[in-house]
Amino acid sequence: MTDIHPPLLLIDTSTRVCSVAVAATGAIISQRVSHVGNAHAANIGVFVQEVLTEAAGLGVKPSVVALSSGPGSYTGLRIGSSIAKGICFGMGIPLVSVPTLELIAEAARPVSQSDWLICPMIDARRMEVYTALFDSSGKALTDTQPLVIDKNSFSQELQQRNILFVGDGAEKCRPILSHPNAHFTEEVIHPLASHMLRPALLRIEASAYEDVAYWQPFYLKEFVATVAKNKVIPTTETL
Repeated sequence: MTDIHPPLLLIDTSTRVCSVAVAATGAIISQRVSHVGNAHAANIGVFVQEVLTEAAGLGVKPSVVALSSGPGSYTGLRIGSSIAKGICFGMGIPLVSVPTLELIAEAARPVSQSDWLICPMIDARRMEVYTALFDSSGKALTDTQPLVIDKNSFSQELQQRNILFVGDGAEKCRPILSHPNAHFTEEVIHPLASHMLRPALLRIEASAYEDVAYWQPFYLKEFVATVAKNKVIPTTETL
């Protein structure tokens, strides 16, 4: 019978926060977090080594890697994907992935209400966010989409339900989404690797493993590389 609570190595590099954790018997036993942006490449290898060493001291060796799949930072997602795949191949263990918006929704569940919807938002350019709607159990109700926020955004949903808007994208939407059923947290909720535990275990229980060789992060939008002040090069590579 498959162990539905196997030791896990959890990795999230999809936003400006870099975090790594190890879980065993359904609980976090070691973790590292950095809120320093643009430092994922420097931190991730050190964090992984440190949590694995601490876990080994407790007699724990991860048998599954769980990774946030995006959308989010192109660079961060690439870094996380590379190290997660390397660990999976090197240790001969499988991979499960959790969408970043689901990760943020999971982090928000303790501060939401049972009859509210949760709307995680990842900050994109200007007034654009990457977003989706989730119920209070963390189940996605809509597909992830890029959305330019204006005063009419979520108007139908807000007429019917209370919605908790969370994530770094929600902050810039607070002045615009002024409906009485629109709620915001006092502090920004950032996704952390530790928030991935329950969603990852659900995927393991369902045997929803990724094909490590061919898996790619969910970038959502085509990458645009700036090469000069007034020039951009849109890439056509598979991101």
